[in-house]
This record gives sequence, C-alpha cells and structure tokens, in this order.
Amino acid sequence: MKPRPRITIVNFVLVLSLVGFVQGGATGQSLDKPQAAVALREKTLLAALSEAGQWKPLDPRVAKAHEDLADYYSAEGRYAEAEKVYQKTLELKEDMLGRANPAIIPAVDDVARVSFAQMKYGQAADLIARELRIMEREYGDDDPKLVPSLEQVARVLEAASKYPDAEKFLARAITIREKASGLESSELTPDLSQLARVNVAKHNWADAETLYQRVLKIQQNKFSPNSPELLPTMDALAALALEQNKNAEPLLKQTLSIREGNLGPNHIDVAKNLDKLTAIYTEQKRFEEAQKASERALFIWMKELKPGSPELAERYEKLAELYAALDRPVDAEPLVQQVLTARESDMVASLNTLAAIYVTKQNLMEAEPLYRLSLTILDKKGLLSGKRPPLLGSSEDNLDLLAQTALDYAELLKKMKRKADASKIEARIRAVTGKSPAPKKKVS
Repeated sequence: MKPRPRITIVNFVLVLSLVGFVQGGATGQSLDKPQAAVALREKTLLAALSEAGQWKPLDPRVAKAHEDLADYYSAEGRYAEAEKVYQKTLELKEDMLGRANPAIIPAVDDVARVSFAQMKYGQAADLIARELRIMEREYGDDDPKLVPSLEQVARVLEAASKYPDAEKFLARAITIREKASGLESSELTPDLSQLARVNVAKHNWADAETLYQRVLKIQQNKFSPNSPELLPTMDALAALALEQNKNAEPLLKQTLSIREGNLGPNHIDVAKNLDKLTAIYTEQKRFEEAQKASERALFIWMKELKPGSPELAERYEKLAELYAALDRPVDAEPLVQQVLTARESDMVASLNTLAAIYVTKQNLMEAEPLYRLSLTILDKKGLLSGKRPPLLGSSEDNLDLLAQTALDYAELLKKMKRKADASKIEARIRAVTGKSPAPKKKVS
C-alpha cells in the first residue's frame, strides 16, 4: 500500500486557522452547488466502504476505503465522525502490520489530528507519544527522525497549558538537533522560539529572554541586518523588556527602522511600532519625543480607522494629553473636541438602540426620555430649538445623526398621540437639513 504524506499537528493547526476565513469568503457562492456534490461524494464513499465488506478484513482495500471516508469527514470538519473511522482504519492496519510497525504511524497521526481538532489534547498527546515510542524502537533515542514527533507532542501539550511537559519534549528535540546540526544551526530556531513562548506562558521572563537572544543571534548570522525575518524575535524581546521594566527603546527603534525600510513610512505596522515608542517616551516624561512619535502614528491611523471610531478617538486623546503636558492648549483643544464628538456619537447610538427596543416592546414612556437625552447631547448648538439659523448644505458635526434621532423621536411622539410636537420637530429638521430623512427600520 502506497503511504500517504504525513499531515502533522502543526500543519493541521494552520489549516484550522484558515477554515473560518475560507468558509466566510466562499459562503455566499457555495450554498447550492456544494450541497449536492458533498452528498454525492459521501454516498459514493459509503458505497465503497459497503463494498469493502465483501473482502477479507486484512485486504488493504478495506483499510483504504475507511481511510478515504475518514479523510472526507475530516476535510468537511466532521471531526467526531472522522475520528471513529480513522480509529477503525488504525485497528485494521494494526492487524495487518502489527502494533509496533512504523508504517502505522500515519494512521496514528490521523486519529491524533482529529482529536486535537476536538480539543481532546490528552488523547492527541498520548497518540503522538505512541508514535514516538515506535520510532524510538526503530531508530534509537537520539535520531533526528524523532524530532517531528517531539515537536508535535510539545505543541499539543502547550495547547493544553501543560507547559512543564511541553518544555521537556522541546528540550529533547533541541538536544537532538544540536547534535545533528550544531549549536548555531538555523534549524534550531523554531524549537528555541517555541520553548521561549512556553517560558513566557510560565512567566519565566529571564529564561525566555535568553532563548530569544539565542534565536536572534542565529538569525542575524543568516539574514541581513534589515531583514523582516528578524522582526518576530525582536518584537518578542521588546515585549519581554517591557514586562521586566527594562529599556525596550533600542529594540523598538531597530524594529521601526526595519519596518520603515521594508514596508514604507506609512504602513500600519509602522504606526503600531510608533505607538509603543510613544508609550515609553510618555512614561519617561520625554513629551516632545512622545509628541512627534504620536503625531506620526496618528497620521497613519487617520487613514486606517473610520472617522469618529473609538480607536481613533483614543489616539486623539493621547496626543491631546501630550500637547497639554507641553503647555500647548491651542493644539490640544481640537483633538479634545474630536474625542468628545466620537464619544457622544457612541453614547447616542446606544441610547437610540435601547429606545428603539422599548418602542418595539410598546414601552413608549421608557423610550421617550432616552430620545430626549440623545437630542440634548447632539443639539448643543440649538439647531432644533431655533437658536441657530438653518444650515442648508452644512457639514455640521453629527448633523445626520441629529436629524435621524429627531425624526425617530417625532415618530415616537406620534405613537404617543402628541402629533403637534412631532410636527414641530419634523418642520425644524426640514429647515435645518433641507430634506426629511427616511425613518430607520424598526428593531425586530
């Protein structure tokens, strides 16, 4: 029987992380066609399995029929069904080849994969440990062929938060690689990085830092000083420095330079890097440097984030605080206005949503004060009351939200038999905006 390529736990984890994206992007175009095709495929595989029942149990075609059906269930995300059929496949191969034959390892791995997908981490770890024992008997205790299994069981144990056990398997994998490839081999970096992450999870900051420093040294020997390949390790070291109250500024300046060189000065990752430097400068009361970094980052974020969003408002607020610390109130004031506008809009949206729910439930008395509060927040300039003249073609802040809230309030007043008050509000909205906005859809 021709062996299949081995699908490891780490590759399977990558596949799982992409499933949501792929399915989400394809849902709208795959509702009709796949249903019929999927049903036909399953029917064909079940028929093949039924036909295999006519053969002797040790006929390789029997195991293959089970394996094909299990592969189908696994690809469809039906992991519980896949596990049962993979388990039967494994039993058939054990009967054909023996429980200690290395040729059964792919079948063991299949059961481990779908166990992992169902978060049965203990079961998955036990299965991979079984693979490891088979390989140890076949190759010895320090053969490089053991490393993939050592890495897999470590990943499963890490996912199960069994960090000391994961650490032991990783340390063994590293030792084997060191003997086979040398202490400075780039093959060591994935395992060293994973061991560092395990130490971070255990809050062993110093040990994690030592491991990342070793990874960085290996990478610096392999890549150019401005290579983006260095960034994940340098970012991890910077995070550890901050965690230990050490000086992360030199590392963050290096990562900023690398990102600017590879991504350009206006990339979102550059903005994130500048945010970290801003935080350090602010904490050290180096306000001028913090202001410059914050301004650069804000320029990038303004192109990435929606105007009025809470995330953008937060960045306006931080820069306003820096201007205030530098005794520049004139520069701080417009930023504070932006923050207030964003937060008012967010509050009004919440009030209006709750009011609409009350209207749907016919709790009109509860909805009425919520709409009035929304209008009080929005109408600071007295547009509805007539204190300001109509603003035809105006770009007044929150004007659209004010108009829609007023119209919703007018609809509520009509339900409350207060048609005269509703008419006044509608007339004023027409005067302010030049049109009557369409009512929102009711909350169902």
